[in-house]
Amino acid sequence: MNAIEWAATVVLLGAACWTDLRRMEIPNGLTVSFAAAGLLYQVIAHGYGRIGWTLGGVAAGMLPLLLLYALRGIGGGDVKWFAAFGAWAGAAMALQLVVGSVLCAGAIALLLMAMRLPGVRTAARRLKWPWGEHPSVGRRGARFPFMLAVAPAYVALFWSGWSG
Repeated sequence: MNAIEWAATVVLLGAACWTDLRRMEIPNGLTVSFAAAGLLYQVIAHGYGRIGWTLGGVAAGMLPLLLLYALRGIGGGDVKWFAAFGAWAGAAMALQLVVGSVLCAGAIALLLMAMRLPGVRTAARRLKWPWGEHPSVGRRGARFPFMLAVAPAYVALFWSGWSG
């Protein structure tokens, strides 16, 4: 990815994190406009031959997450966000970010489960939890914005020096 593509995906990530952390939603206007802008940019910068690459990135970002969406593990905005990311980054990088994000989400889930341990539960209840039922209650799965997992995975991908 070049500097323009990295910058666009940083803006996309920042806007999605802002709305996901505040409202547990990623607006369609954000994801659709960034996906369209990604397609337009790829065609202008690289020519019409880049359309297949861009659509492959959209599919690679979106398709693996449809199962998590069907299982209600993530929301539709998260799926569309990865499609928009794929339009800018391509299939290989989109898949790497999907894998990294799912691994980070698993680590967060383990931390939330640890909050239910008897010795930790009392201290954990003092923490504010703005996204539904507090994880220390333990009646059902705790919800958290998926962008909490995407952001560190994105940073790791960026720092890995992967250029696509």
